[in-house]
Amino acid sequence: MANSKDSIEDIQNKLLDGVPLATLMGFSEFYYNKFFVNEDVLIPRPETEYMIDLLVKEFKGKVKKVLDVGTGSGVIILSLLAHGVGESGEGVDICEKALAVAKINAQDLKLNQKLKLYKSDRLTAVESVFDLIVSNPPYIKAISHRDLVHDSVHKHEPHAALYLPDDYYHLWFEDFFQQVRSQLNGTFMMEGHELELEGQSKILKNLGFKNVQVIKDLTDRPRYLKAQYSQK
Repeated sequence: MANSKDSIEDIQNKLLDGVPLATLMGFSEFYYNKFFVNEDVLIPRPETEYMIDLLVKEFKGKVKKVLDVGTGSGVIILSLLAHGVGESGEGVDICEKALAVAKINAQDLKLNQKLKLYKSDRLTAVESVFDLIVSNPPYIKAISHRDLVHDSVHKHEPHAALYLPDDYYHLWFEDFFQQVRSQLNGTFMMEGHELELEGQSKILKNLGFKNVQVIKDLTDRPRYLKAQYSQK
């Protein structure tokens, strides 16, 4: 949040340097609610908001337990719970500072009784089985995708939430999808990189997921991966 002692000139200089306006203001409007954000979390994007809209339209009142992997500020899981998707939820993140932000947002929206937040590298600390698992994971290859990332995003948003090493990328997602399969009895949906989603859809199919789809965003670009898995 912009320091109360910052002059107008200081704020202007930060904006010119690419500091996100939401970071300076200390909040971001997202899917009909206001969320606290800071430099420890990604600024919520319209692409993620569209994914929420798709999920609310399909699953409102129809699922009980929801998991958000890489929850960051908590905008995904909190927006779903606030709009009737899930009776309870869990949000996990590898970053303690991000979880602290999510806890503030859960309290502000009076959803802290419905939401359990805890540290986990993907699903390694997750024990329950969920009807719906959602995620906006780091999906940018640190080297080969770097030129596609705006400099202000690279400079002012947390790299752990953005990037994965190129040589570990495929294995990271294969491990992630295997973990999802172990804890899912229903639907999985994630936001991903348009250049990688087709390949990732093949990984899901090879792991036994059904109805695997690559879904486009409002700009007609591949943006989401959706699939089903049943424990039965």
